[in-house]
Amino acid sequence: MVAVCRITKCGLYIFALTITQAAFFTFTGMAGTSIVIPKESGNSTFSEIQPPVKPPVTNVITNNSAQILARVNDNIITVGDVKKLASNLPRELKSLPKELLYPQLTKQLIVDHALQIAIQKDGISRRPAVQQQINAAIKDLAQQKLTQAYFLEKLRPLLTPQAIQHYYNEHYINQPEIKEVNLRQIVVQSPEVAELVLQKLKTGQNFQAATRMYSIDLQNRDQNKGDMGWLTISELDQPIIQAISKIKNNEYTARAIRTNYGWVILQKVAERNRPVPSLESVESFIKEQITKEAISRIYEESLENAHIIEY
Repeated sequence: MVAVCRITKCGLYIFALTITQAAFFTFTGMAGTSIVIPKESGNSTFSEIQPPVKPPVTNVITNNSAQILARVNDNIITVGDVKKLASNLPRELKSLPKELLYPQLTKQLIVDHALQIAIQKDGISRRPAVQQQINAAIKDLAQQKLTQAYFLEKLRPLLTPQAIQHYYNEHYINQPEIKEVNLRQIVVQSPEVAELVLQKLKTGQNFQAATRMYSIDLQNRDQNKGDMGWLTISELDQPIIQAISKIKNNEYTARAIRTNYGWVILQKVAERNRPVPSLESVESFIKEQITKEAISRIYEESLENAHIIEY
């Protein structure tokens, strides 16, 4: 993208060009004249900066898509054309008032039409090499659009409210309860230090205070005071599962557990069954999963039904 900015006292115009289209926006400010660069004595390469070309003057812009806003030779530019261009803009630009946005987009469409007229006059489209490039691009685009249409047709019955509800029931409602546990931990570098910490805890030192004093898990220690949050019990290492099964809430393990990252003393805070999320909170995720699974099946079926020879 190439951006050319012209600053005047009457506003800031941003002229952004892409391969296929451009957006021309303005933010109005103080009224006045254009900025002039002073000329030095003698010949100078600098000249006065001219204000941007004003957009075509029209009557009040309506919502009538057939309303004509401009004409370039025999080509007319309508409100419908501007709406189509505006639909491709980022959200923050779409929210601009149409009285501000539409005249600038109209100006851009004028530029586009004028450029196309110049290209047609040049005759470059009739050159064989260019024709080959155009035909290849048309073929690729047609194939992309056809593939998109095929996927949409296959996905449509899978993304109905009834289908989403069925997926939610199968994967959330009708699943076995999942046990979770909330743990705190103190991680130390040796069994000797672990035994020292256990003695401190037995004499009444607060677990979180001991975490701040002894734990080498610095990030968890400083940010969460050793709290590890809710963990799925079945996903924990077997020695940890065995150790926490023997203690009640707010109790800690009688011995430190050796792990790959040190010796760990654990405190059980609470246990629960994992709450079932509402359909609304997981609907987007469900749609994404359905789409991924369906597209994967479509590819697999297309390979199974094709006669393939690899060389």
